[in-house]
This record gives sequence, C-alpha cells and structure tokens, in this order.
Amino acid sequence: MLQWILVAILVYVIYYLINKYEKRVDELNKLIELNREEIMNNRKKIEENKEKIVQNETSIKTNRERLDLNQDIISKLK
Repeated sequence: MLQWILVAILVYVIYYLINKYEKRVDELNKLIELNREEIMNNRKKIEENKEKIVQNETSIKTNRERLDLNQDIISKLK
C-alpha cells in the first residue's frame, strides 16, 4: 500500500514539474515572438557592422595591453 502512495506522489511531482516547465517554455516563446522583429533588426545591424567590429578588435587588444601595462606600473609605484 505504501508503495502505491509513493508512486502516486512521484507521478504528481513529475506532472507538476512538467506543467511548470511547459508554462515557462510557452512564456519564453511568447516573448521571442514579440521580440522577433527586434532580433532580426539586431542581426542585420551586426552583419552591417561586422567589418567595424573586426577593425576595432585589434584596437581593443592594443588598448587592453596598454591598460594592463599601466596597471602594472601603477601597482609597482604604490
């Protein structure tokens, strides 16, 4: 008898978790659909600016190296 009670409880817990997960997925799908146009616009902007991103990548690395060097110098001066 105790076995059947445990099985029933487990079935209920699994059912509850599945419903909770499905509600969450549905909510996320609704949000994605509402923002689909913005997502597409952002993808287009990324594609348009890809060249600028690549150009700035080297500048960012150079600036990062300079920042690291300056921080090292400042820490040594303290």
